[in-house]
Amino acid sequence: MAPITNPARGSADMPDGDANISSAVSRLRHAPPFLLWLPVACLAVLALVIRIRLAGANEFPTVDGVEYMVQARYLLDHGIPPFSCFPPGWPLLISVPLLWLDRSDPMALLRAAQGVNVVAGTLLVLLTFRLLRRRLGYPLALLGMTVMALLPENLILSKGDLSDTTYACGLLVSWLLYEKGRKGSAGLMFGLTYLIRPEAILAGVGLLAHEIRRTRKPPRTMILGLLVPILPYLVFIRLASGAWGLSSKDVALSQSLSAHPGFEYFALIRHNLTALAPLLTGMLGLPLVILACWGLVRARNRWLWMLLPLLPVPLIINPMVPRFWQPYVPFFLLGAGLAGKDLAGRIRTGRPLAAAVLVVLAMGGFYQATRDDMIFVEQDTEAYYGLKDAGTWLRPRVQQKTIIAAYKPYTSFWAGCRFTRLPDEDNTEALVAWVRNSGARYLIVNVLVAHTQRKALDPLLQKPLPKNLADKLELVQLFQYDLVEHNTAVYRVKQTP
Repeated sequence: MAPITNPARGSADMPDGDANISSAVSRLRHAPPFLLWLPVACLAVLALVIRIRLAGANEFPTVDGVEYMVQARYLLDHGIPPFSCFPPGWPLLISVPLLWLDRSDPMALLRAAQGVNVVAGTLLVLLTFRLLRRRLGYPLALLGMTVMALLPENLILSKGDLSDTTYACGLLVSWLLYEKGRKGSAGLMFGLTYLIRPEAILAGVGLLAHEIRRTRKPPRTMILGLLVPILPYLVFIRLASGAWGLSSKDVALSQSLSAHPGFEYFALIRHNLTALAPLLTGMLGLPLVILACWGLVRARNRWLWMLLPLLPVPLIINPMVPRFWQPYVPFFLLGAGLAGKDLAGRIRTGRPLAAAVLVVLAMGGFYQATRDDMIFVEQDTEAYYGLKDAGTWLRPRVQQKTIIAAYKPYTSFWAGCRFTRLPDEDNTEALVAWVRNSGARYLIVNVLVAHTQRKALDPLLQKPLPKNLADKLELVQLFQYDLVEHNTAVYRVKQTP
């Protein structure tokens, strides 16, 4: 009688390919830690160097970034953040490197925000590896880490001044702490991430509900951790606004409901969803997204709660942009890896070939998507040279309380003074009258803005001005470029005697 061999130890019942895979996995498990961590360290250093280079070449802020950076400066000047629809968490992070920089210098503000994002973007790459390794193993975790390191959207956000990358790190750290059983620390991290983006609370509450359902009792340490950073912020909102609210961003939802009453609101949601969904495919590629969706459906695991903060995105008036997906990419990669392992595991023979085909399809789709997006990595979409030069020219000519009227806050940012946004007014005389009544000292007229956003500014692009406008405005500086859309005029507002 032939002896019965244990299949777990590599019997004739196990296909040769599977035995080879098992042997390779065993060798990886017993490899010296140095050999395992060397590729991870090299990839992290490469990710850091790329992000430093990209950030150094970017010298222009974004609209929301300006708001955050001005808040950071205000926080250091006054010791308390200003009340704004922009949450205080990201300005708090920006203010840390600003302690060693000249916060009166707008370029220092920008570099502070970029510095935090460069570190956070690199940290997100490492955290993605940590998330994937436990459930997918070393090879797939390293592959997922590579995807995150080269993801164009992560590169773009890592060189900029927005809060998405630190928010993504906060979510991921919160989950990793929770997964390790450190409920109090996880709750505290969820609360701190809430200060960056309020929707993070949805993931925390989802996991709380899961814990209560599982253990039949509330996790007190996790609840306490959540409340430590959140309660002071709620009190701050009450004192600053006179009303209780979960976040200063509540106004975005109320404005959306007011602008789209009744069934129109459902039309807004449908429009946002149809605009948002294809952006994920454009970011990761179709094969990877299909695998991720399969993995999400099959997983039914606690980490699915980490996708809950996606729900409010289509509920408000806002352009649907790829960066809304970026904080959740690590979890989509986890879902894709689980789906790949599940599909390959269903094949009894030829499993290595099936796994290789899935990897090639996923990475081929990702390459196709990144090839189309890489052109945006080097570009600065907010590179308004005229608005920056106008602000630099005005800087020695204004004070902090001086008000500049414009469509975007770039000139006031570079000048270091206050900003008021031009209303959507079709009549030029009425617009100029509004500017004078607003207390603005200067009016900024950019060719691109005048032709696309505020048509009432068009008459202010001619020289000389009509008498009815010349009595109210005086052209004090004109910036002209080879690319006409950057041409920018600086008008001094003549106040009524």
